[in-house]
Amino acid sequence: MRLLPLLLATTAVALPAEEHAAPAAKAKPKAAVQASAPATHGPAPTADAPDSPSAALAELSAGNARFVAGKRTRTLDSGRDAAMRAALVGGQAPFAVILTCSDSRVPDALLFDQEAGRLFTIREAGNAPDLQGIASAEYAAEHLGSKLIVVMGHSSCGAVKAVREANGKSLPGNLWALQAGMAGLLESTPQDPNEDAKAHLGRLEEANARRQAQAMLDRSALLRDLAAGEKLWIVPALYNLASGKVQFFKPLAAVPGPLPHH
Repeated sequence: MRLLPLLLATTAVALPAEEHAAPAAKAKPKAAVQASAPATHGPAPTADAPDSPSAALAELSAGNARFVAGKRTRTLDSGRDAAMRAALVGGQAPFAVILTCSDSRVPDALLFDQEAGRLFTIREAGNAPDLQGIASAEYAAEHLGSKLIVVMGHSSCGAVKAVREANGKSLPGNLWALQAGMAGLLESTPQDPNEDAKAHLGRLEEANARRQAQAMLDRSALLRDLAAGEKLWIVPALYNLASGKVQFFKPLAAVPGPLPHH
């Protein structure tokens, strides 16, 4: 994928510090995807696409509620598949980026009940983005107009478990990259003497989602500028395999420009 020149936003507005609770949102009527493309940010979004970070998060929360209740609508309407494919040939305008684990049990489109063209998905074991993953998120946010980046971990994560059980010893083959991507996780979230392995793993999974979201923000001046200008939210989240529910945490606060040197 060739990236187009990236334009940096410069407005500096602080994001809210309190926990974000996405309001329950009703599914809006479906509309055909428009294939025409504006000059700077790709094709026009669908008529019911969220137009702000808060609306994008509300849409994901509502879609996940439908998934949990067994009442998916968008991902069950197969009668529109041919028309949807034809419309999307002209371009894409995903309203959200989902950076999640490669685990086959985390089907992001289904668990958020969103059809093709609405989510820009990046999958990395342990939801730990490398430089290519961060560049992909920048492309979606700057060029495609995505309003939200969700960095989503999940319960029973094999990548986090492998790093925990290695406890600092090198994993075989290229699995050392998992440890590099989660550097500092074990030190920041030590096991309590009265805590069993399962409980500790659960805390590590949440801590990893939060740390990876922060790392993405720290490593991208472009994303920081968009977030500081309230054009983008970066939100850590955790998916529960058993219940199907996604727990969203508060959007990360950001200040524009490069990080100060100490």
